[in-house]
Amino acid sequence: MKSSRPMLRRPVPVLIAVGLTLTAAGAVTDLTVEHIARQRIEQAAACRLSPAGTVTADLLDPLAGLRSLTGDLGTVRVEARRVRHADTEMDVRADLRDVTTDGATSGGTATASVPYAALQKRLADAAPGMTVGGDGNGLTLTGRAGTGALSLPVTVHAGVTATADSLTVTPTTVTVLGRTMPIDALAGLPGASAFTGELAPRTVPVGELPDGARLTGARADASGLAVSLSLSRTTGTTTGGKCAAA
Repeated sequence: MKSSRPMLRRPVPVLIAVGLTLTAAGAVTDLTVEHIARQRIEQAAACRLSPAGTVTADLLDPLAGLRSLTGDLGTVRVEARRVRHADTEMDVRADLRDVTTDGATSGGTATASVPYAALQKRLADAAPGMTVGGDGNGLTLTGRAGTGALSLPVTVHAGVTATADSLTVTPTTVTVLGRTMPIDALAGLPGASAFTGELAPRTVPVGELPDGARLTGARADASGLAVSLSLSRTTGTTTGGKCAAA
């Protein structure tokens, strides 16, 4: 009599094959739905921000594509290049929490990166003749201070603070003729009074921010000024109009 054991084992590879097929099908479905969701988010963000560059969206939570079938996209990161605000061009990256397919979120954070060249234009009136840059610790303004025979080459090191609607650039130290000293120490140098007034803190308005956005801070990095914002909770009913929700 022949053994029946091989027949008992035959369903095992069949079940494994079926399981792998279902897993692969689920993965493909997840990727397809996620791709569609990302496209709709990118279209909505491009409509609202009107950037001159590209817009990308990433769904950061696991199985976000399949979750979107229930209307929940989870955490979404949106990046938009060359967004123009208050006559200044910047790159924007936003992380939005608990995003739904009808456009609601529980809030989030955003960073607007302003290149030094664009910041130079914004500070043209506040710091005429100075070249704006960064040294890894804060802003630098390089140029000449004073007038006539008292004009000297200087590098001013400054910190940046934020209020709800403006940025304040506050000089902290200055390098003159190879010597770095606190701004307050300039008062004791001969002829320094001719340009100490030019080193006072300067406040630059940021212009009207989008609804729900609040300025929370700013820092200088390698490429420009990174401005931090908090984003308040929104509901899908407030995001309609010509820019459809995701």
